[in-house]
Amino acid sequence: MKATIKTIAALAMLAFSAPAIAGGVSVYDDGDSKLKLGAKVFLDGTQKETLTDGITTDRTRGFNLGRAYLTAKYYFNSDWMMRITTDVQQETVLAHKKTNVFLKYAYLEGKLYGDAAVMRLGVSHNPWIDYEQGLWKHRYMSKVTTDTFKYDDSADIGVGLKGKLMDGLVKYWVVGVNGGGYGNLAQSNAIDYKARLGLYPIKGLTIDVGYNTGFRGKKTFGTGKLKQTMTQVMISYGTHDFRVGGNWINNKDKVKKLIEANTYAVWGWAKLGAGFGAVARWEQEKAFAINALTGVSGNIEQKRVRYLFGLDYAPVKHIVFTLGYIDDKTTTAKFTVGKSAETKQIGVWTQYKY
Repeated sequence: MKATIKTIAALAMLAFSAPAIAGGVSVYDDGDSKLKLGAKVFLDGTQKETLTDGITTDRTRGFNLGRAYLTAKYYFNSDWMMRITTDVQQETVLAHKKTNVFLKYAYLEGKLYGDAAVMRLGVSHNPWIDYEQGLWKHRYMSKVTTDTFKYDDSADIGVGLKGKLMDGLVKYWVVGVNGGGYGNLAQSNAIDYKARLGLYPIKGLTIDVGYNTGFRGKKTFGTGKLKQTMTQVMISYGTHDFRVGGNWINNKDKVKKLIEANTYAVWGWAKLGAGFGAVARWEQEKAFAINALTGVSGNIEQKRVRYLFGLDYAPVKHIVFTLGYIDDKTTTAKFTVGKSAETKQIGVWTQYKY
């Protein structure tokens, strides 16, 4: 009996460990049914400096665990599957750093009418952020604009429908969600609606339009209407070796204390050969804020400019390092003290996965 247990344990260890080299793993396969596991880690070693009105007010250096995902996908057959993904993130609680494990995704997916109508039910991606991250390919160094500027959440709980039409020329994704994001799955008194429509007229060219409307989980019975509406457009072009893109976003968001913001982004990356590559991103937001850097009430104009650049190195498939620099500066009009806040970060960011 002990020998049998040891044999089973050895086979289980082999199933879980060997695929880390191969770049993916099916730990169970029984005809149409399959169980697959995957993992992804973001880690950086950087120095970060905080400045107020050009004067350094804080500086940190060391290593940071950005995220650590563990994913299990079970395919019932070619049409139905489910996914569970856990995440690990550093959270600031009472001025002490704590590593918290939480749920990122937990959804059921099924094809209702082939690839033209695919349902998602549960805690799943919102239509935009993960899609743009797939084009951007440098999430481990920087989030995309709607995520960085907190206009949207990457995941939420609800139901959605997505699909491909006209042989992939058109793709769509529409969801109805609670609105609070994966960090707050509680019900409120409204459903938020989010959508993305993509056009792909030629190989490598993407044209996408997105629209969000809702209360971001803030509406309760008897409260006022703190509503957000967001429209965004993104165009990108690329191949296996490079991609460049541009975004425009209009965000009217009383929930997040912004009356209105217009934001632009230009980004790109390229493979240079021998495992090396380059990446850059520039973003600018002009907004009228209810609560600015000083906390003073009133319509206060803010301008935020953020840019980054870096040099990539991928020694093997599924591992990449980026030596880079990030600058993020917010300037508030009408004030002489506390007018600007800036962070500068330099170091090495890495992603490794299987």
